Amino acid sequence: FYYKTDIEEIDIEDDIPDYACKLFLSQSGYFKKCTPQSLRMASEQKYKEGDGPLQEMESTNKTELLFFSDKAAVYKTKISQFADTKASSLGDYIPAKLGFDDCEGVVSMVNTVDYSGYMIFCFENGKVAKVPLNAYETKTNRKKLANAYSAKAKLVGMFFVQDNAEIMLRTTNGRAMIFDTALLMPKSTRDTIGVQVMTLKAKNAVVDKAFIVDDETAAGLSKYRSKTIPVAGCFAKDIEDPDQMHF
Repeated sequence: FYYKTDIEEIDIEDDIPDYACKLFLSQSGYFKKCTPQSLRMASEQKYKEGDGPLQEMESTNKTELLFFSDKAAVYKTKISQFADTKASSLGDYIPAKLGFDDCEGVVSMVNTVDYSGYMIFCFENGKVAKVPLNAYETKTNRKKLANAYSAKAKLVGMFFVQDNAEIMLRTTNGRAMIFDTALLMPKSTRDTIGVQVMTLKAKNAVVDKAFIVDDETAAGLSKYRSKTIPVAGCFAKDIEDPDQMHF
């Protein structure tokens, strides 16, 4: 006699412990996942000589991670794949851990639970692309996605925004402008070239810096804010670069 039994499907995700952690990425591509308890014991981060901090963010152990490379690719993994580390350790070298190509480096890290929000890509030709993060979501466990952003122009800034943000662009000939990413229509094509946000009229001038600016900073620089795009911006020798990360 055979007795039919119900076989329950076990969700592997349910076996992953969930807890708060803080993520650190260095300029040369070293990654650390530290628990709050570990950071309370010792919070000073160790880096190799010549290296330094690039990004840090709060997260949980069940979050997915996206590492964007300087070769217009994105490598996907899960935070739970990394062991908890101490601030005094160097951490995991992402290009080796995730199998980057030779001479391929990390430029940005994004963590997500549901792939909501947008990636903003700023290029030296004055164009900016807005790509929904769900354009990087896959039904299979593909680790690497090519054409993660356009390689037709040099990337000068990459930002993840949950909703919208105000971004400042600076040029090599001293101009600046601030625009709201709400002005950009999202494009689901990952390697879209974007739309012209800043016009570059001076010969050989390019956008060389991009920053997210907070509301208070943007309000104090109202003459640089534009409600329409594209614009040439204003000469900005009187303002300093905001204290934001850029490439």
